[in-house]
Amino acid sequence: MHSVNFCLELQEDLRKIHVGLIFIAKIVVQEEIFVKERAKWEAENRRHYNKNEFFINRCRWDAKYKKRHFQCVYEDRRKAVKDVPCFWVTAMYANKIIRKEIAKHDEDALEFLKDIKSCRTDDLKGFQLEFMFDSSNPYFKNEVLTKKYELKDGGECTFLMAVGTEIKWYPGKTLTESIEKMTIGSEVVQVVQTCQSFFNFFATKTHRTSLCLDEDADKLEGNIIPLDYAIAVILRDDIIPHAISWFNYDEEGAMDEED
Repeated sequence: MHSVNFCLELQEDLRKIHVGLIFIAKIVVQEEIFVKERAKWEAENRRHYNKNEFFINRCRWDAKYKKRHFQCVYEDRRKAVKDVPCFWVTAMYANKIIRKEIAKHDEDALEFLKDIKSCRTDDLKGFQLEFMFDSSNPYFKNEVLTKKYELKDGGECTFLMAVGTEIKWYPGKTLTESIEKMTIGSEVVQVVQTCQSFFNFFATKTHRTSLCLDEDADKLEGNIIPLDYAIAVILRDDIIPHAISWFNYDEEGAMDEED
């Protein structure tokens, strides 16, 4: 016979599943409506703009629509999952591309991640991600880490500026560096080296590879898409809108099952 505690834990797990399904359903419904309304707007407006103008005006329409219809759903979701351990790091880790960037030593720090948000930049050409961390995080002082992508016009092509946050690490807690011992002549010295870490994502970079809007003026394309930009787009378009689904999903595992 199951103990009372086991039954209570099971009941709580079922309640969380039920709450999760409710939010998934809400977001799915909103996205279906959004896709239809967006297609309607595109059909009515595409012929009035060149590709760049169309991209900007559609971003403006997207931002207004999502603020009106999605913001309250995401806020309710944030409240619902705030006590779920490791919610965001689990959702991120389920994606096989992001998983490769998360080192083992990153996992404890990412457990303090409370929320991820995205918004368009003021000129609507770029976007910014905000990672909100609990104040009890023992690894760094920042409660918010941001990564902003700004698009700079270069005639036919677009150049990408990636502006990150300087992480204020606590002493001895820097996850992006390792200390290695090296022998130089007759002396053994300690050398600081950069190591794999998801937190390298927040470095500021200038991507000089030329990028262009695709045929539908929907996203950037080019011969080489910077990895950090690809990760940012996955977070913006997949992980943030569908975080509960990713929390309950393992992309690598699902592919193994299909094989």
